[in-house]
Amino acid sequence: MSEYVFNPASNDGQNGGEHAATALVVAFVETLAELDARLIGPARPLKLPCNAWDMQVSLDAEGRPLTLGGLINAFYEDGRTRDLANFFDALQSFAPADDQLDDAMIEAVLRLDATAPVAGHEAVYPAICEAGLEAMQCAVTEGTLVSFAHPRWDFDQGVVACGDDQIAIDHASLVQHVDAIVLRKIDAAREEVTRRNFEVLRGRAFPSLLWGQDVVGQLQRFPSEFLALAFRRLAKLDDIARRWQSSGAAMPDSGSLELKPESELTMQNYAEERCYRSSTGEMRTYETHVWIDSGNRIHLLLDRAARTIEIGYIGPHLRTWKH
Repeated sequence: MSEYVFNPASNDGQNGGEHAATALVVAFVETLAELDARLIGPARPLKLPCNAWDMQVSLDAEGRPLTLGGLINAFYEDGRTRDLANFFDALQSFAPADDQLDDAMIEAVLRLDATAPVAGHEAVYPAICEAGLEAMQCAVTEGTLVSFAHPRWDFDQGVVACGDDQIAIDHASLVQHVDAIVLRKIDAAREEVTRRNFEVLRGRAFPSLLWGQDVVGQLQRFPSEFLALAFRRLAKLDDIARRWQSSGAAMPDSGSLELKPESELTMQNYAEERCYRSSTGEMRTYETHVWIDSGNRIHLLLDRAARTIEIGYIGPHLRTWKH
């Protein structure tokens, strides 16, 4: 399972007063929305220590409690924050912190205890200790710890020693933390991808690429000795596509990877060999290609309007007018 677990240690019930607390809640919901938009997989519940309408985050001018639910409900009154209120209400997945945790999971959470900092992550060790069981819950459930954006919670990952073991916890309190979390999950999926699980994992390992309908079958026949290299090429293409989508540029920056068109003579004679079923099922011509090795290629389509890269062919070098 995976979830967002709110970190009660980031909420002192005051948060600098009504104005500052409102800004913290805006940042909190913006961060949740960015996580929800970019993390692949089923909908993730938000685990709160209590109902959002009972969770005090500050006091108003008369000293009355201001709750998380109440502040977010007030977002409906402002066009700049109305979408955040809609998003939060649409989650419909608030739950107590231990909801849907079986006894084994609860026992695993209770057994974990941060005992020492890890080299390179010493600065966040006190914060992870302060987050306590909620941090340990994220380690067990592969969840994401989410906090109000006070300075001590400005980090995207905590790594701590628990006895002889190390655990890593994704953490977000600002939208800026989401990119690092997403990239770590992509890297982890790329480490796991194989010929056998490619169809299941490709959306996690290469989330910025589109896929023609013949690619899965092509990979089943691809030479085993070059398969790891093919996945590395796909990873580079995925990175190129992600940068292209965010850049707004007319063409992608391919860096050291050369995206080559075919010669006019090759297309005049062998264009049909580059025709495959696209992601929508129609036949498309995948002319642009990159090398995997001297005998294998990836053929793709660059959509300049949508700034997308679609893979149509992975396999042996297709015929050209020279070969």
